[in-house]
Amino acid sequence: MQQPEPLTNDQRRRNVIHLLEAFQASPAQPFAVLDEDERARFRTGDASEQRRLFFKLLCYGALAAQPAPEAVVVADWQRMLSVGLVDEIYRGTFDLRRFAVSPPVTRSDSKGKVIDFVRLAARAEAWATLLPEPREPAEVIDVLHTASGGVLKSRAFWVVREMLRYGLWQSDSLARSAFFPDGRVRKRAARIGLIDLPEAADRLDDMKAVSQALHAVMGLAGNGARAHYDLPISLAPVRCEVCDSARLAACSMPSCRRRLGTEAR
Repeated sequence: MQQPEPLTNDQRRRNVIHLLEAFQASPAQPFAVLDEDERARFRTGDASEQRRLFFKLLCYGALAAQPAPEAVVVADWQRMLSVGLVDEIYRGTFDLRRFAVSPPVTRSDSKGKVIDFVRLAARAEAWATLLPEPREPAEVIDVLHTASGGVLKSRAFWVVREMLRYGLWQSDSLARSAFFPDGRVRKRAARIGLIDLPEAADRLDDMKAVSQALHAVMGLAGNGARAHYDLPISLAPVRCEVCDSARLAACSMPSCRRRLGTEAR
């Protein structure tokens, strides 16, 4: 099979515009871990409150780092919050025996993530160096990854994205690390041709490269497109990761690298 050439920047720009228009026309938005009141409290500058709210965001990131639909993760998260589990772990009053007898969730994946919450609470001195604003933007992903014991891998980029989207971090230098490079985004971006990186590359350095590449390609449609980070890709109605001949034939993407490869056979 003849391999298609990489897309030109003009082809990529048209793809980005297409994805951006679909995203702006859709009501789909990611789940908001911190509500407006919590964001306002973060902005007051109270260091203890900033640490507590940031810990909450990290815990959701750890919980979501499991192979489950977002609706399932959100439901388990809300059950945990309803019994004060996250705040108890943060305050150091969490009773493991009570949790073992009567956990607020039934799924093993979510119950197991409580260990990750405890680990994050124990490493507060490490991740708290990122507050109120990271002094070294280039080191943020490594700090989050290390402090979480590796649990926050692609989700480390998600944390950066959410802090920027909420307006709680301001540095433009963080934007290169704010494109969530999970498996779905990597597959879609690679198969469309937005990036020239292997879709299966999942080392932390690979993910850094994907985030930076997506930052660059989204900028082809103007810097305003970057304000949406990976969302036009991750929330897109196209499902490139499960693409077949029927989907490929009906796809409205202006320039799809996979389709070009099929046409070149």
